[in-house]
Amino acid sequence: MIILTNCLTDTADEGSVKVAASLAKRIRKLYPDAELISYGENHPLCDKHLPIHNKLMLSGRLMRLLRRSQDTVLYLPFPAKFATAALRTFVVSMFARRKVLLLLPMRSPTIGRMARLLIRLSGVRLIVLSDELRRDYEKLFPGRVEYVRAGVDTQKFTPQPDDKARLRAKYAVPKDKPVVLHVGHMKEGRNVGTLLSLDDRFHAVLVVSTHMKHEQDAALRQRLAARGNITIIEDFIPDIQELYRMADVYYFPVEHEGHCISAPLSVLEAAACGLPVVCTRFSELKQLEGEEGFYFIDSFEPSHLNTLIARAIRDGGSGRASALQYDWTLAARTIAKMGKATT
Repeated sequence: MIILTNCLTDTADEGSVKVAASLAKRIRKLYPDAELISYGENHPLCDKHLPIHNKLMLSGRLMRLLRRSQDTVLYLPFPAKFATAALRTFVVSMFARRKVLLLLPMRSPTIGRMARLLIRLSGVRLIVLSDELRRDYEKLFPGRVEYVRAGVDTQKFTPQPDDKARLRAKYAVPKDKPVVLHVGHMKEGRNVGTLLSLDDRFHAVLVVSTHMKHEQDAALRQRLAARGNITIIEDFIPDIQELYRMADVYYFPVEHEGHCISAPLSVLEAAACGLPVVCTRFSELKQLEGEEGFYFIDSFEPSHLNTLIARAIRDGGSGRASALQYDWTLAARTIAKMGKATT
């Protein structure tokens, strides 16, 4: 397999980038004969780096590399509009003799006729991260869509309940209130403003993605910062598992596609750490309804929301068993098998 990506980084805290980087690194580790090619920024893990800066992926060197190989290409690009992704994928596919797997971590709001035609002509197989998305895309691209459960590092994200007091002191979070945690972008579209509805009996911690910091909603940040029971963390946290272990409940309020990848990584990481999760029925999360440790939001009306969060903290329950199904290593092996089947 050849892995082609512009998402390699050691400081990934944005969902799409984290998925691509995590899969690339794990496949490369599990299968040392896999060749890792980066474009955009270089990375020490890469076997080859190509300075491709045009939007069409036109590169004589890339064409020669892919033409010489008989291997399937796993294409892990930074998210773009579906039409742009389809055009680039078509070019890569022509270089690779139509043996390409393309990762689509998010639903596209619009898929035009030309984009559909390019995907069909390319012969590409699409990898999606939710069963719901698989069903929807299968209608557009019959027989070409693969559903993979991903992703959480279940070795890194583990429960350690005895460490809570030390971690709250480390991150300057009150010890005398239940802590409600959310990790993600500071955007109205993610429904993060509903943290303002939390009672003063709770303390909220909002960890903001640094990768997309330039897209922060400044007015929303100002309103959240004005509340005395909300801590905002805007630095990259390499040991993010500590924040999950510090909390009492994880809160995921995203409702609309386009504001999160279809399998929210933060929810899976929280569940792997043994936290109860209060969440919406967003894409892949529908698969977890009825599972231990998951509490689904029926209304954002403040009294209902506060009651649900209080119940999740009181009744608890660990979603770790569910999270284990989404381990990165399992996902990497599944995708590697797809690559061999395509070859």
